[in-house]
Amino acid sequence: MKKILFVVAAAALTLASCGNKANAPVEAAVDSTEIVAEEANAAADEMVSNLTQSLDGKDVNALQAALEAAKAKVQELVAKNPEIAKEYLTKIQNFLTENAEKVKNLVGDNAVVNTAVAALTATSADDIVNKFVSDAAGVATGAADAANAAVEGAKDAVEGAANAAVEGAKDAANKAVEDAKAATVDKANEAVDNAKKEAGKQIDDAAAAAKKKLGL
Repeated sequence: MKKILFVVAAAALTLASCGNKANAPVEAAVDSTEIVAEEANAAADEMVSNLTQSLDGKDVNALQAALEAAKAKVQELVAKNPEIAKEYLTKIQNFLTENAEKVKNLVGDNAVVNTAVAALTATSADDIVNKFVSDAAGVATGAADAANAAVEGAKDAVEGAANAAVEGAKDAANKAVEDAKAATVDKANEAVDNAKKEAGKQIDDAAAAAKKKLGL
């Protein structure tokens, strides 16, 4: 009986352990999302405060800086979680809509700041975030294409260098063979000339000796 209870207890502990391991990735994912959401909420509150201060202080430069920072934050959050980026942007859009008259009076005809405002308010938060996602995907694709092109270029350069080396080696070998042939022919010609000279000398010596014997 004790043995049976021990086996049952061990099995229960094993199942509990496996269950905890199975749930761990889900819990980690939930925690990660919560962290990003908390970060976005805090950033939105801070941004609303900065925008409020710039409007109350009638500081168009501060307003421009805040708008650019808000756009950058949206792009940062898009990389982490597009849905949370939409929530962040919606809060910024709501503030700018509620204070549209103040913004208009402060900005006036300033094209740069009007463009910054439009970048955050011209369309819905969904459309703006989706465009950021699409742009980021395009950049990633472009980077991948550039990397592939660089790899292919490197391959071509290596193959070209290898082929050039092979051709250079062939040319050097052929030149060496031709030089050796030329040297052999020159030596052969020199030997023939020397033989001719020696034969002529011997003929002359023999003729001189014959004349001498004949008393000529």
